[in-house]
Amino acid sequence: MGFLLSVVVYAALFAFIVWYSTRPKEEKKKKVDVTFFAAAAAPAPPPPPPPPAAAKKAKIDKPKPVKKPDTMVESKEQAPEKPVEEVKEESSGAGEEGGVEGGVEGGVVGGVLGGVLGGQVAPPPPPKPVNVSIPFGAGMNRPTPISPPKVVYTQAARVARVEGMAIVKCTLSTDGIPMNCHIIKGLPHMDQAILAAFKSARYTPVTFQGRPVTVDYVFNFKLRLE
Repeated sequence: MGFLLSVVVYAALFAFIVWYSTRPKEEKKKKVDVTFFAAAAAPAPPPPPPPPAAAKKAKIDKPKPVKKPDTMVESKEQAPEKPVEEVKEESSGAGEEGGVEGGVEGGVVGGVLGGVLGGQVAPPPPPKPVNVSIPFGAGMNRPTPISPPKVVYTQAARVARVEGMAIVKCTLSTDGIPMNCHIIKGLPHMDQAILAAFKSARYTPVTFQGRPVTVDYVFNFKLRLE
C-alpha cells in the first residue's frame, strides 16, 4: 500500500511538471504610461458687432468763427483843409426873372416877388373826400320820405292794369338824394317810369352813430291803379 501510494504521488508530480512545462507562458502586462493633458481653455466669445451707421451720433458742427470786419483807424493827421473861396454875388441891374429891376432891399437872388425870406412853398390842398357808400345794416336809422317818388302810369300799363311791388336799389347820399338807381324787381311797362320818379324823390339821410352816411338802400315801391 505504501508502495502504491508513493507511485501515485510521483505520477501526479510528474504529470504536474509536464503540464506546467507545456502550458503557454503568460505575457507580462506592459505598464502603460498614462499622460494627463490639461483641458484647453474655452475660446473667448466674439466681440459684439459694431452699431449700424444710422445709430452713430451726428457730429455736432461747431459754429464757425465770425470774422470781425477790419476796423478802420483814422489817422491822427488830418488832411489840410482847403481854403474856402468867398463867392461874391454880382447883382445885375436888370435883376432875376420875376424880380424887380434894381432889386428889393433885403431880397434874395432868385426869390419870388412878395415871398417871405426863408419861407416854403405851401403844399397843395388835400383832395376832397369821396363819398363811399356802405351797405345798410344794424345800428342805422332808416330814411323817411320827404318827397316820395311820384310814378306816372304809362298807357300800356293802364291797359294791362299793372299792379304790384317794385324793388329798386339806390345809393342814398348824406343829403337824402337817391343816386345810381336800378331795378331789382320791375313791373311790365313801368321800369323807366319808376326810375324817373326816383330822380326827383328826397329822403332824410341815413344816420349811423349820430352822423349821416352814404348807404346802398333797397326801396320797396308798391303800385296800385286808382
